[in-house]
Amino acid sequence: MITTSYSESTETDERILVCLYYGPNSELLIRRGWKLATALRAPLTLLTVDPTDDNRFSEAREKNMAFWNSMAETLQADLIVAKSDSRNVAVVIAENAKERRITQIIIGQSARTKWEEIAKGSIINQLLHLIKEVDIHIVSVQREIQKQYEDYERGVKACLVREGNRFELRLDSLVPDSVEGVFYRSVHTDFNNGVFKVDDGGLKYRICEGIASCEISKEEL
Repeated sequence: MITTSYSESTETDERILVCLYYGPNSELLIRRGWKLATALRAPLTLLTVDPTDDNRFSEAREKNMAFWNSMAETLQADLIVAKSDSRNVAVVIAENAKERRITQIIIGQSARTKWEEIAKGSIINQLLHLIKEVDIHIVSVQREIQKQYEDYERGVKACLVREGNRFELRLDSLVPDSVEGVFYRSVHTDFNNGVFKVDDGGLKYRICEGIASCEISKEEL
């Protein structure tokens, strides 16, 4: 397991917050936050502002939540799911940042159009106004996607085997009735973390410590 422990005396006063949203790019933001937290020996917090009514089912929400919970456990990060309750997203982020004494925030580049930003205001500008003593890192998601091809090793033949209610990655040999495909290991880990691409149909799954966590979109590899 990849872990980041901050119990030693070398811990700094820095505290890192990664703002997540439903979509294919959250892993990029988490990775950037984890690198910064590791370099600064700082605790890492993942935050998503959830506008979804608890009584309504969202497949995208469930997939993202499953992955974020898995990543938070692996990286020993805190995961906060803050309900917006019709409040401004920037206000919710600022409230959580102040409560946790966050010193640095990582957030993806806004997907809003120029007209939407004029009408509703830029989240970044609102954050700068609400929390003046926090460093805000804006990640260009498109640039990170272009770099992502460099983040995986050459693919190797592998398969997914059902074990109870989950699928486990097998690299040593193919197993009858398994899902065959190619595993691309992340270059940022010594463990079986990366992406598994199914031979038939081209479906892709995130692999976290040898376990298939959830299906991902075609843009992520």
